[in-house]
Amino acid sequence: MLNALKVVALLGLCLVVIGCANQSELPPQTTQQLVDLRDGLTQGKAQIQTTCNNARDLTQRPQAQIEPQITRLQTSIKELEERAAGGRKGYSTAREQSQAYFAKWEEQLQGMSRNLADQGEARRADSMASFKELEKRVETLRGEFRPFMDQVLEVSKYLETDPTASGVKAVNRQMQQALGRENNLMAKADAVIQQIDKMRGGK
Repeated sequence: MLNALKVVALLGLCLVVIGCANQSELPPQTTQQLVDLRDGLTQGKAQIQTTCNNARDLTQRPQAQIEPQITRLQTSIKELEERAAGGRKGYSTAREQSQAYFAKWEEQLQGMSRNLADQGEARRADSMASFKELEKRVETLRGEFRPFMDQVLEVSKYLETDPTASGVKAVNRQMQQALGRENNLMAKADAVIQQIDKMRGGK
């Protein structure tokens, strides 16, 4: 594993020296986990939309037999919660691996010529700055997602006890507040995805 890290780091540094590297692209060892994170975000966006659509269907087009609509909403909320947990775990893994890689990259630079080391340090600094931007966007997304998730979980929990039309009316305000966050959630998720794409050189 360490030999592979050395090869990747040296290759990245050499590309900088000969002027062939995309300055916004990070070494692949720092972005492999981000591919999974990107996929998870794309799936998470779809699940948020499904949850919101089920909430709108329940509040705007209630059926005489309302229990199946409530069940669909509760199921979509549960699936969203599971996806969110997986996303948090994936991001934590990606962050830990990138930190280890940057530390190894710095170590490798210590044994190189001054010119190559300077070039490599500039690339390393740019790469770390890209990760800082990613972290910033992820935190912004979390700040919007947490209250949304709290609200829909509260709705789901209440409807377990009162799965009736009157119960739906009781949680209507909570659902409308959650639905009001949908567009911002989509935009913030897109901002994270865009940053990941930039870090991967537009791949």
